[in-house]
Formats: sequence, structure tokens, C-alpha cells
Amino acid sequence: MPAITVRPLTPDDASAYRALRLAGIAELPAAFCTTQAAESGLPLAQIAERLRATSHQIIFGAFNKEQLIGMAGLRREPIAVVHDKASLWSVYVAPQARGCGAGRQLVQAAIAHACSVPELARVRLAVAQDNHAALTLYLACGFTLEDHPAADGMLHMQLLLPRPALASAESNVFMKINTLQIPAK
Repeated sequence: MPAITVRPLTPDDASAYRALRLAGIAELPAAFCTTQAAESGLPLAQIAERLRATSHQIIFGAFNKEQLIGMAGLRREPIAVVHDKASLWSVYVAPQARGCGAGRQLVQAAIAHACSVPELARVRLAVAQDNHAALTLYLACGFTLEDHPAADGMLHMQLLLPRPALASAESNVFMKINTLQIPAK
């Protein structure tokens, strides 16, 4: 297989993304938080909007030449008290492209992006405990199992990013909470 390229998906990738996502949902429904019926019913314009990178979400695609063969999303929590966490979601590589490093490149792209966000301290994910290929990939990329037990056949994993979370000048919510004065009753 030729060299794989990984890049953020854009609204122009909506048709290819939809096709790959539907294939993933059909093959591994536990890996996606939706159903085939719900996803196939979405208008293409809504899917295109999902692919627009924001300060809170980005979706990466792995390509073999022009063909989308894999995807991985990274979503950052917008709520101030948990804005130091992001979730890796919908990691999927088409069966014919497995074993060539696309999954690793996608996860590494998501981690690199997370490291570029100063406020982020950790990336979390959930994976089916019987998905040995995904578990092996995540462990190889530095994720560790979280302490709380698995629920519904899912394991929770996290990766602590290689620097502490930093509060930006625009995000001084924690200072406000720490200095909040509550009147005595």
C-alpha cells in the first residue's frame, strides 16, 4: 500500500466521510454512539458541518491517494470545569487498509493536535474490551486503563499529555471560582 497521508477533514470530504462512517457503524456498532438508521438519515449538509474544525472539535482522515480509509475525531469539552479533557472518538480504519499504520497515524495526529491546545491535560476514550486490535493500538500510543471498572463491555482509557494544563488569559474561570465570596447565613 502506498504512503498514507493524514489531514483534518473538511466539509468537502462529507460524502467520503459518510460512506466510511456508515461502513464502520455496520461493522462495529459498539464503536459508534449512533445507529445506521440515524446516521444515514442525516442530510449531507449536516455531515459537512460536523467536519468543519472548531476550537472544540476536529476530525482527521487517513488517505490512500485520494481514498478515505480511516478517521478519528477529537472533541474538547467546552464546559469550563472540565475543559482540560478531550475525547478521542470514532476511530475507524477500513478493513482493506488495516495493518499498514493508518490507525496509529490517526491517533498520533489527534494526540499532536491535543498537545497544541494549552488547556488540555488529558485525552480519554472508550473502547470495547473485546476489540484487541484497538486496545493494542491505544496502549502502544501511550494510553492507560482508567481505574474504574468497565461497564457494558467498554473499557475507559486515558493519556496524560506531556505538560500540565495551562489557564489562558481568556479562560480564567478557575480564578473566578477560587475568589468567589459566599455570604454567611
